[in-house]
Amino acid sequence: MRYSEKKRRSRKERAGFFTALSICVIAVGMAAYSTYTSLTGIFDKDESETLAVQNIVTGVTEAKTKATEPAETTKKPEKPTQAETAEAEFKEETEPKETKDAVQTMAKADTTLSYPLDKKKVIKEYSEETVYNKTLNQWQAHTGVDLACEKGDNVYSMGDGEVKRIYKDDLLGKTIVVKSDTYTAYYSGLSNNVKVEKGSTVKAGDTLATADTVPCEELDENHIHIAVRVGGQYTDPLTLINNDE
Repeated sequence: MRYSEKKRRSRKERAGFFTALSICVIAVGMAAYSTYTSLTGIFDKDESETLAVQNIVTGVTEAKTKATEPAETTKKPEKPTQAETAEAEFKEETEPKETKDAVQTMAKADTTLSYPLDKKKVIKEYSEETVYNKTLNQWQAHTGVDLACEKGDNVYSMGDGEVKRIYKDDLLGKTIVVKSDTYTAYYSGLSNNVKVEKGSTVKAGDTLATADTVPCEELDENHIHIAVRVGGQYTDPLTLINNDE
């Protein structure tokens, strides 16, 4: 064999060897990559399944959700003003089904009241129409009657009943509420010298308190303010007071 032919054969053998070696290396690399990918998928799956099981068992996910939810705020009810409280006092009875005329007829027939003061002088009458209040500088209905008196004069119960409320109002002053089976009477503009207690029973002519003044009408002649409701409806107190007195 010639030397040149032997040399060419040696080169071919070396080329074939390196080609086979390269193919083996590539095959090993691909096998390793495939194995790594499979193992990673298994580990990831196991970890996610483990976390899911932990969440179900421990409730961690639910706790985190609740922790992020904003706490509900409870709005405190606003405290009613004294004027609203006074209005509520005057609306404590159910509104009547009868007409105003029917209520007044019933009141005249079933209820006769006595005058609440020794002195008998009316300075402002009952009016469902608006009248001028110079103290408040406004026009408003006057659903009561103002009876002149001096501070310290005795104020008497106009009829039999039970003392339901005793309270202080910024507009009307100290007020006593007396309720019977047929009417509810409101005596306002009283002093702190109260002679009765809540829940006590009074008879016509019993002393309830002494007079002071009505703050929302202090520019008028000194007086007490009397309001009467029959069946939940305001009515003119003077239509119920015995005219013979």
